[in-house]
Amino acid sequence: MNIANFRHQSDSRYCFSLDASHVLLRLAISKEVSPNFVSVIYGDPMTYSAKHQALAMHKAHEDSGFHYYDVVVEVDPVRLMYIFEIVIGGTSYYLSESGVTDTFPFHTSFINAFQFVGENKNDFVLEPKSWKGRVVYQIFPERFASREDPSSKEYVNESWDKVGVPSGANVFMGGDLYGIIDKLDYLQELGVGVLYLTPIHPSPSNHKYDVLDYFEVDEHFGGKKAFKELVKLAHKKKIKVMMDLVFNHTSDLHPLFQDVVAKGKESPYYDWYFIKDYFPEKKPLNYRCFGYFPGMPKLNTNNRDLQRYLISIGLYWLKEFDVDGFRLDVSEGVSHDFWNRFKIALKDVKSDVLLIGENWFNAESYLGPNQFDGVMNYPFLDAVSAYCLKQDDAKTAVLRLDGLLMRYKAGHNDMMLNILSSHDVQRFRTLCKGDVDLSLLGYALLVFYPGHPMIYYGEEIFMECGRDPDNRRGMAWNSPYWGSPEAETFKKLLHLRKEEAFINGETAIGSCDDMLYVRRLLTESNFTLYCNLSVEAKTIPEKIIFGNKCHNNTLEPGGFAVCKD
Repeated sequence: MNIANFRHQSDSRYCFSLDASHVLLRLAISKEVSPNFVSVIYGDPMTYSAKHQALAMHKAHEDSGFHYYDVVVEVDPVRLMYIFEIVIGGTSYYLSESGVTDTFPFHTSFINAFQFVGENKNDFVLEPKSWKGRVVYQIFPERFASREDPSSKEYVNESWDKVGVPSGANVFMGGDLYGIIDKLDYLQELGVGVLYLTPIHPSPSNHKYDVLDYFEVDEHFGGKKAFKELVKLAHKKKIKVMMDLVFNHTSDLHPLFQDVVAKGKESPYYDWYFIKDYFPEKKPLNYRCFGYFPGMPKLNTNNRDLQRYLISIGLYWLKEFDVDGFRLDVSEGVSHDFWNRFKIALKDVKSDVLLIGENWFNAESYLGPNQFDGVMNYPFLDAVSAYCLKQDDAKTAVLRLDGLLMRYKAGHNDMMLNILSSHDVQRFRTLCKGDVDLSLLGYALLVFYPGHPMIYYGEEIFMECGRDPDNRRGMAWNSPYWGSPEAETFKKLLHLRKEEAFINGETAIGSCDDMLYVRRLLTESNFTLYCNLSVEAKTIPEKIIFGNKCHNNTLEPGGFAVCKD
């Protein structure tokens, strides 16, 4: 039997503690193999050779290449020794650290059986209770709302409702934090549980990702006074606040970099950046930067002094403003060593602070009890887009969506920021070629999928915009979609996240009759989403409580139905 047909590793996404007395064991088996029966043979490491027991595993997930067999083992304390038995055509095979064998020598099991010690609660990956069931709403503060008429502001150089012409980083429309404060009632009614604000620090740009001062709030946004008021009032409405921190780079106008410009290698901050020569030069460029933008020199997060400085920034906003979490920009460009130190320092101050990395691809190496809780889940966007644009049929979409859940431990899946739009990609309705029905179907999948649904401002009224910077238009407060049936359906979807089945239930993803379905399962409270992108109307076997393009028990092409039993 070829070992390449099987995947397992102890103390990994294939073997992890769910709590103090339960371990999830997972075995991936190639679809080229068709086992009749799969079980785990487990016991205490001290007595395993003489005393062990078997527990059947069930086929729980699949992707394009593998079926994933799961079982939850109850043991207290969590100290396991185990192997797998795979029965194929009446023949048993045993998978251990030694590979696949026809027999297993239990008398030498201490050498070649899998082992796992998972009794230390600090190593558990569990979503903090205070974050469960929350919808995240991303705001680009310069473009969401303003308390006063934006055109009255001296620095504003573009009309709020300007459309059709992409605006660069030096174009300002006048949004501020007071405008967000004035919309808190609206956001609460919409079902928002977390405000995620793109950077609010002083900066020469409208996007603020080129930071001038990490310890201040841009005065155009209202300064620290406005931000403190926003956090306080949001908390009164049970809404958390997440800041965007940029530790991969600064502005070239930041005092730290300007000190290097003036003093070269004599500057105490010279090693805080990556500079090849005595002084930094733009022509030819002799220092590393974000992308190829000389205005954003890259920070050397391997430097211990810089690490202490950046950690002090996170602690400042936790202690002085009581923020609840951080989205960490270009996080894959920052050292693992720094993120380890950063998380430990912040968790010591606020144990339920949530740390979300901006990682666009597989982020397994950045996730764990000592780094990020979750990341912005762009692969989810890719999977949903392929389905909605009919590049994938229902069965293929299931393999992609289910397969994404196999990348990480369950706790990390619960803390992902799942997205369909953001300030970095075109809006989802635009991706769907303006089709509002198709956009709604995508957001239904977003709501049903494990993790936190992240709504980019204006998605609830189906704004359309292209890629950056066109996707940063002013919020369309005059949109004809306000109060529309489609907008009300969108709101109903968001409010589902308050249901217990979405907070603590299990998830099952599958297909039937050319439809994709997602179930959120909890005893006596189960919800199912059916999506129909076939060319025919479908009969739904369950009671529909609401949806789009559905009536009685019929789901039309391009529609979705939410059912409850």
